[in-house]
Amino acid sequence: MTQTIKPTRVRYIKLGQGGAWEDECLKRDIVRMGFSLENKQLFNQCSEGKWDDLTESFIAYGKDKGTASRFTKELRLFFEDDGSTLWITFVGERLYWSFVDAARAPALHDDGDGVWRPIAESWKSTDLKGRELTKDRLSGALTKVAAYRGTSCNVDQADYIVRRINGKTIPAVEEALVASLKIKAAALGLIRLLGPGDFEVLVDLVFTTSGWRRVGIVGKTQKTIDIDLVLPSTGERAFVQVKSKTTSQELNEYVATLEDSPFSRMFYVFHTGEAETDDIRVTVIGPEQLADLVVDAGLVDWLIRKVS
Repeated sequence: MTQTIKPTRVRYIKLGQGGAWEDECLKRDIVRMGFSLENKQLFNQCSEGKWDDLTESFIAYGKDKGTASRFTKELRLFFEDDGSTLWITFVGERLYWSFVDAARAPALHDDGDGVWRPIAESWKSTDLKGRELTKDRLSGALTKVAAYRGTSCNVDQADYIVRRINGKTIPAVEEALVASLKIKAAALGLIRLLGPGDFEVLVDLVFTTSGWRRVGIVGKTQKTIDIDLVLPSTGERAFVQVKSKTTSQELNEYVATLEDSPFSRMFYVFHTGEAETDDIRVTVIGPEQLADLVVDAGLVDWLIRKVS
């Protein structure tokens, strides 16, 4: 795979009205552009680089001068691209990117609607380190381009998207990532300082802040159940077994209690040891994941107060 990309320009392109060409473009590894170029005269003007004539043709077809000039500019950038332009588009929640094959000129599409060009390799939706480029992982300043009403446009956040595709982050982001890792490591250290009672309360808080509702008293519902939960939105019942230290053998003993219980699933939460099971009804939450959940739930201050 390419080590880094160094485009001279970054362009957003909409693959058909309402995304009508998205599936074809991704499957065939092509990029398409419209503007009624089924008209042979317009196509020839593009191919021959007669851009002033093209503008006049659009005006003759009823476009105002500003729109005609914009159409001509977009087509010129598409036809004259020598493979150095980075083309991006959004399909669903994913950003896709590619470069055109400079050796292949644009051609009229078989369906008579616009032109197409093959891309150099394939459409990609991950950065060069294999990380997914989904909207929730990208700056809103970039993703707003998906709302552009035209066919294609320059991308204001060009440096940002090139950096993201290359798998690089800005210093401020790196500092935030390091700080995030440190706070999660610190949270795990604090969790391991809790007594059994406070540890059960912490786990209860993690679940109740994520939508579950506690039915029974923590640690006092049944002999093998620490927390009895219900998910109000679905009515799903679950129980949580909380262990400071544990083993897979101990976990399996609790899994056996599922057979004669009213619960459809079980959460097994611990901060020290190891626990694994193949039972799909059981979700094991170990130390690292628990620390992530505690931080995400905003419970670090609670932890600090409890162990201070």
